[in-house]
Parts: sequence; structure tokens; C-alpha cells
Amino acid sequence: MAETALEELPPSGSTLKIREGHLVVASPSSISEACFSIPALRALQSSRPAEELFIISPDNLKSLWTQIASPLQVITYESGSSRKAAKALSESGIQFSSAILWDESAVAPAFAKLGIAQRLGYATKKVKKHLTDPVSVMTQAGPVRHRVNHYLDLVHELGINPFKAEYFAPTSEHLQRNNRIAIVPGSDFGSAAEWPLDSFVTLAKHIAASHEIVIIPSPEHPKAANALAEELGDPNLVVGLEGAEQLSFLSECRGLIGNDGSIPHLASLVGTPSVVIFGPNEPEWKRPLGKIHEIVHHREPCSGCLLSKCPLDHRCLQGISIQEVINAADRLFKED
Repeated sequence: MAETALEELPPSGSTLKIREGHLVVASPSSISEACFSIPALRALQSSRPAEELFIISPDNLKSLWTQIASPLQVITYESGSSRKAAKALSESGIQFSSAILWDESAVAPAFAKLGIAQRLGYATKKVKKHLTDPVSVMTQAGPVRHRVNHYLDLVHELGINPFKAEYFAPTSEHLQRNNRIAIVPGSDFGSAAEWPLDSFVTLAKHIAASHEIVIIPSPEHPKAANALAEELGDPNLVVGLEGAEQLSFLSECRGLIGNDGSIPHLASLVGTPSVVIFGPNEPEWKRPLGKIHEIVHHREPCSGCLLSKCPLDHRCLQGISIQEVINAADRLFKED
């Protein structure tokens, strides 16, 4: 679990309760957000019979949800299509008593269209009209809280204790991992979140002296991976797996080094330690869950901009030295 993740709250004063019967939960649409929602989903699993809990997920995330330790019934739909989400729910033949929405989603109008009697979720502007039971969690000003708390807080408001260490456990922990280090030079968040390519080249050569290396492309942003492989003179270093195959591959790796993005979150899910280089995003908010990771981050006056393209000089990442990342990797991947 993240060092800042488990901030246990006092018992909720909310009177909201999930109805008995079949419950369907809307998966977040991104890989990283789906990973952050898993501890809360596990808490929901513990609160009701397994055959009564379903998740409706974009089809590209199905393999992630099947990795949950306890059996989970998954309904999939074509990402972004409310009509197809409603059709998938209808064709499941299940009469749902309750539904949970974490955020704005194509599933929100589908839940309403099907007339699910109880529809719970945060009362944001675009989602509130689709809810029967809006949830409002009051938060006080203070330090940045990890994104995982967005999901834990909602479950807590429903009278379920989500603050248990087992909900944060990796889905698999290989006792004997191979000597492979996966390198992720791209980022889902665009070029502003990518450490310079020439720095990755030097880093990869250092790591290759003691480990086998592979390069994993970021979803929808594969250019940096291909460019790094070209600079290293071996296009076969790029491993473009997806779904269950990618999770299995990551679970066997000794570790991972990469930019902030979805791949380190998948590595965390299967217990693979990672060195994660942060730029415009806030590690206190979005670092991978777990204490097995090393975070490299320089805070600048413009930090937290969350821009996909830097309008300045990329100082938050240009200022991170190769030696800093090498030191973090050496600490994390040293032989026992």
C-alpha cells in the first residue's frame, strides 16, 4: 500500500447502505484509476456474497479485473458507449438492486436507463442527475491525499471498513523472479511526463551491465519505446504485450524503471518493484500503491501543472540526473 494511502477515518455517520441483492460497480475507464479502485472493490467483495457482486468494465480492462484475488464477475462493453453498456447489462439477465459510480462514466446513463433502483456515487455536476443516492464526503484542507482515498472514502461512507492491509496486497508475488528489468520510456500523460530519451539510453546501458533489459511501450504512446530500442540498436527489445499476458510478464520481472503512467501501476498490482520518475504529476497523489517502489521527483514552482505538453523548459524532468535514477535502481534492485 502507498505510504500515504491508509488514512483511516472514524466511523462514518452516513445512513446510506447498499441494498441487498445484486450489486454492479462501474470500473474507472483508465488503467491507473482502475488500479486505485481495487482496494475499495475488495472491501465491497468482503461485504457480500461473491455471486451478488459484478463489475461493468470497458472491454480493454477485462483482463485487469480478472486478476482480483477473489472471483469477480465481469460484464464488458465497448469503451465510451453508453448504449452498449446498457445493452451489455441488459443481456446479462441480472436484475441489479444497486449500482455504484465512482466518477463520470458512459455507464452512468446506462444505470439510469435500466432503472436500477439504487444508484450510488459522488454527487458531481455531471453524475448527480443519474444518482438516486448521492454521496458527499467532506474533506478538510491539508496535505495532498493519495488518489486511492477517493475510492476508499466512498466505501467507508456506505458503512464498510476499507482500511485493511489485505485489500492492498499484490495479486501475485513471484518468489523467484527472473533477472529482467523492464524500462518504460514513454508515458500515457504525454511528452511533458517523459524523462529525456538520451537519459534513458545511458540508464539502459548501465542496467544492461547486470540485468537483462526489455522495453515496454506506453498505451497509445509507443514512440519513445521504439526510439529507445533504435538508439540501443535492437528493435527486438520492445515487448508489446497487452492484457493478461502483460500482467503475467510484469509479474516475472525483477523490476521496472519508467515514467509516471499506467505501466508502473500494473507492475504494482502484481508486486513488481518500480523506480518511477515523476514530472508534472504529484507522487503524493498518484504514486503506485505499495512501499516497494522508489520515486524520483524534483519539485519546481510549476509542479503539479498536469499538462501533457510543457510550455516552459521541461525543468521538472530535465533537472533529474541520470545518477539519481541509477542510485534509486541500485537501491531497489540490489542482490539480496
